[in-house]
Amino acid sequence: MKKLIALLLALICFFGSAVSETPATPTDLTDFEDDDAGYIDPALIKRQVIIDWLIKPQHYGDEVTLIAILINFLPTDIYTFIWQYSLDGEEWFDVENEHEQTYTFIFERYMRHYYFRVTVIVED
Repeated sequence: MKKLIALLLALICFFGSAVSETPATPTDLTDFEDDDAGYIDPALIKRQVIIDWLIKPQHYGDEVTLIAILINFLPTDIYTFIWQYSLDGEEWFDVENEHEQTYTFIFERYMRHYYFRVTVIVED
């Protein structure tokens, strides 16, 4: 059985590599400069934000930090963070004066059922 599988794999590899397209010619190739990152149409980018613990609480009274991880944001994007919390996951309240990528606070017993989120507003 092992010999049959090995033979089939060898045939697949042989015939898979035997079929090829015509080779590229110099006119098909494009040169890029080292500092040319190309152009990405911002309308096609799906930006995402993930929240994770930078410092996770071990006990009540610990200082903890949440971080907003930005995915597919452009280096030229200008954005603002608005951290929020909720008791039920439906009604949200802004955390006053917290507009950075990280949010650090003292984790208290009453916060154990809190939900946290961050809104990232990208300027046009």
